[in-house]
Amino acid sequence: MNSLLRRLASPVSHSRTSYLSSMTWFATWTLRSFAVPLTSESGGKEEQVRRFSVIKKTRQRAIYVGTAVIWVFYNVMFSFWFYKNIYNPKEAESPPIWDKVIAFFFLMKYILVFGIHVCLLLRKRELLHVMRASFWMEPKCVSKGATGYTQIDILSNVDASKFSLFAVPAMMGALGFFRPCMPPSIANTLLLECRDGWGDQDAELWLRIINGCFQGWVWFSVAAVIVTTIILVLIYPAVMVELWIKVIEKQLDPDFGIHGLAAFRVAQVFQNLTNSVMRKPVINFFILLTILGEVLSLYVIITCWENLSFGVAVFFYLMGIDFFVIIQITLNSQSKSYVASENFAKNMKRLKSQNPWIRKFLRSCPPLKVAAWLWRLAPVPLAVRGLWFDPSELVILGSLRGYQ
Repeated sequence: MNSLLRRLASPVSHSRTSYLSSMTWFATWTLRSFAVPLTSESGGKEEQVRRFSVIKKTRQRAIYVGTAVIWVFYNVMFSFWFYKNIYNPKEAESPPIWDKVIAFFFLMKYILVFGIHVCLLLRKRELLHVMRASFWMEPKCVSKGATGYTQIDILSNVDASKFSLFAVPAMMGALGFFRPCMPPSIANTLLLECRDGWGDQDAELWLRIINGCFQGWVWFSVAAVIVTTIILVLIYPAVMVELWIKVIEKQLDPDFGIHGLAAFRVAQVFQNLTNSVMRKPVINFFILLTILGEVLSLYVIITCWENLSFGVAVFFYLMGIDFFVIIQITLNSQSKSYVASENFAKNMKRLKSQNPWIRKFLRSCPPLKVAAWLWRLAPVPLAVRGLWFDPSELVILGSLRGYQ
């Protein structure tokens, strides 16, 4: 039955037995966008994973700064256009409500995603350690005998993110070419008069090409930041913590499992690292982006579809599906570490209830919690108070390879 569900929900990925190849693909392409201040290279056949580092080369820094400058420019110009034409228009030129909703959708995407982009820049060291630990954990668990741990909902989310990473910038680039006067284009502020509104087609061919290329590149950066946050910061660490706890639980000796119990500290430090990346305001931006994106996408689809071109309608359908997947799978996946650690503690209490050392150890191992708002995500609630990590705890990550 599970095999049938995998084929129906994710016909491409149902046969995959690990997440590593997909996560490597995501890391490669998202970092190539230079929207995240990290770089990666192959770790060789022996290491089986990629090596991550903060960008250092002059060329990489120049491309990253150039991407950031273009993004800031787009934010400023589109915000100016929104204030002039949507928020405070002339009475004779007041746009219809569906125009206002679409323009607000793009303004919200620009500002909130750029906020996440800035936070990832300021927390690039924590993000680096999270990615290194995630890509180290899975091969380590596999070497300890982990099999059949891939989940259909996670694989479906991965496939949806793969499609969106390139489909969104392609559609936005095409929209910038065919509709240069329509949001999220900024050509209507800088170069075009757009006397006939969003459907004005008086732009020259060379202007359409430039506008489409720049708009496509900006939205590739937007998609890269969102996908990095969803896949590499939220989902992959959560499933790796769950897998790590299940593996060490199986590896514990029934009579004397102190060495295996000590490996639980790795999961604690790793969860703290993830919390340090997603702490406020990143989680605030991400939740607000998800809620507004889903609500506005559905509003546009339900009330405005007759006024939209085919390409714009497809874009909002895709946005509605993506944000639905984020709500149902990505946010729900944040309960995995809590459930796994809670079950681990219960099982250990039953197994080692007469050992005083084990009882003291378990008292120092509270369930792993996500640093977020109080969200009721099935099957457990998330905690308001997160577990913050101390930089000195990074020493533990440096000694991970000692767990053999």
